[in-house]
Amino acid sequence: MTLEERITRLEDIEQIRSLQAKYQRCLDTRDFDGLSDCFSEDVVSSYGNGSMSYEGRDAVLGFLRDKMSLDMPSSHLIHGGEIEVGDASAASAKWYLEDFLLHRKFMVKLHGAAIYSVEYVKRDGRWLIKSIGYDRCYEYIEHRGLLNILTLGKTTFLDALKRRKR
Repeated sequence: MTLEERITRLEDIEQIRSLQAKYQRCLDTRDFDGLSDCFSEDVVSSYGNGSMSYEGRDAVLGFLRDKMSLDMPSSHLIHGGEIEVGDASAASAKWYLEDFLLHRKFMVKLHGAAIYSVEYVKRDGRWLIKSIGYDRCYEYIEHRGLLNILTLGKTTFLDALKRRKR
């Protein structure tokens, strides 16, 4: 690659990193207009190991508006960012997610970890999220401290436990 191509690639990676940070911030602050700016019109989402999948910006935003109510403060922290720029208009990334959610009405606390898989597209000079989803590593749910539930994601811990039992 030429020096100019390498610089452009680094600028693309930084723009993608900034876009993903905006997505997380807008999600936690319930800024749905800002969140809408993160998505391509034909975005596809697959949350919760694929159990909640939606196609199109309006459908994805409708789901997020419904699920991410003000009764459920949240914190979605991303780490790492293994970003691969495929060409001038396509990229993908894996992000490590650690999330905390509190459901005030039902007094439920959730803490979990997951691996986000995200595809990006560059349109009119802007990077946008074209597909987004995550697979859970684990999810810990606490109900008023009386009943605690730990579920392990399909991608890491359960596979490791199965291998260990053999």
